[in-house]
Amino acid sequence: MFTTLAVVAAVPILKLNNGVEMPAVAVGTWQYDDKYAQQSIATALSVGFTHIDTAHDYCADGSTGDCSGTGGSNQRGIGKAIAAAAIPRTQLFLTTKVPGCGLQGISRSACAADSLAAAAANLDELGVDFVDLLLVHFPPPGGCGAANCPMIRRQWAALSSLLVQNKTRALGVSNWCVSCFACLAEDARAIVPAVNQVQYHIGMGRDPEGLVSYTAAKGIVLQAYSPLGDHTEELISGDLVTSIGAAHNKSGVQVALRWIYQNGVAVTTKSGNLKHLQEDIDLFGWKMTSEEMARADAAVKPPGSPSFMCSS
Repeated sequence: MFTTLAVVAAVPILKLNNGVEMPAVAVGTWQYDDKYAQQSIATALSVGFTHIDTAHDYCADGSTGDCSGTGGSNQRGIGKAIAAAAIPRTQLFLTTKVPGCGLQGISRSACAADSLAAAAANLDELGVDFVDLLLVHFPPPGGCGAANCPMIRRQWAALSSLLVQNKTRALGVSNWCVSCFACLAEDARAIVPAVNQVQYHIGMGRDPEGLVSYTAAKGIVLQAYSPLGDHTEELISGDLVTSIGAAHNKSGVQVALRWIYQNGVAVTTKSGNLKHLQEDIDLFGWKMTSEEMARADAAVKPPGSPSFMCSS
């Protein structure tokens, strides 16, 4: 049993479009092997994180892809951490993912069936009866145009059945562009995704590709991954974030994460370091000024794109 440390301010709860409540900040596990995933999630739970993010294609050896040859995904390690913490299941929010059609063990020809099998494997590896949010991790190679749209809708319809079966409480997507939502909307019976998880950070502008405003208008929660950018220290120790942080006695990372939340976007962060995790969850008892937000909104580095699978 862990003793949860006090946090500066409670994590806000976001209500999804089907009424499910989701904590506004999650701890992720991308590129973690199963042992490090177990350790990092145990540490995260001890400092007050309750929202955990993982995926079918986060492999047990720390790679990303088809995990069938690596002993499965890192979700087994996460399941061990959850079990050891003995936190009631209703107090946790678990997000996992299945790959898009034609990717990472999901075939194009049998995408719907393969997706359902992957979702079942997720539950088995996590050691739970249901997850709180199941995401389609990517659109198919080639994006969401006419060639892929029927396949996308079939995958979505299959996964929607898991809501009825109480295998997931909400259904969402990741790396989707506006064209992907337009494809899905061609089926009037399709459930509107609850979440779209994309890359979003300072340097990309407040509303890259119009996705922030588009998802807000559709009642879809936008959630950020890679909140510090890729292969850069700019949002850790750069002049912009450290100067703003100094005014609030916060780190550059906290400024980068707070900017995301203050723009109405949920946050996914990750670390196995106790101090870093304590800082990462300390985002809600303070706020940036309008002038500070404007400076961060105007930043042009580090660059980024909401999705690496489509652009419109």
